[in-house]
Amino acid sequence: MAYPARGGGGKGRAIMDGMEAAKRALAILLAGTALAAWLALVLTPVFHDGSPEYPVWEAVNWFMAAGAIAALAVNGLRRRALGPDAGTLGYLRASAAWYGSIVLAMLFFWEWFWTLNPGSETGLAVTSHVVYFPIVDALFVVVALATARHLWGAKP
Repeated sequence: MAYPARGGGGKGRAIMDGMEAAKRALAILLAGTALAAWLALVLTPVFHDGSPEYPVWEAVNWFMAAGAIAALAVNGLRRRALGPDAGTLGYLRASAAWYGSIVLAMLFFWEWFWTLNPGSETGLAVTSHVVYFPIVDALFVVVALATARHLWGAKP
């Protein structure tokens, strides 16, 4: 039995509504994680006590890991879905989002795996996290918000 793709009700419409709801939920998750990362980045100097432990970031990083993977998948599919009639601006947007997601995933997971294995950090490695993680956090906020905006406005 064939289901109508658009309009007319039926299971086809229910599936499309479910996909739209999933896109919106992922957009909210990405935007919320980006907001949390932005707030933690800006406010860490205010509330951090100077110890080597960062409990707020230990929690936020798990959501950022999921967000980095989601952004990589969404933007990869977005770029792959470009057709031959895609305009230059659409191609540039999709490509920038895709390559930004690749850079984000590489830098985030490289830094994060170091923090998950604290025994491996010595000397300059500890100092490098103070330099690199704010760059990664800022990149995450930009990529996650751009991906969330695309998911929120994307047509099914």
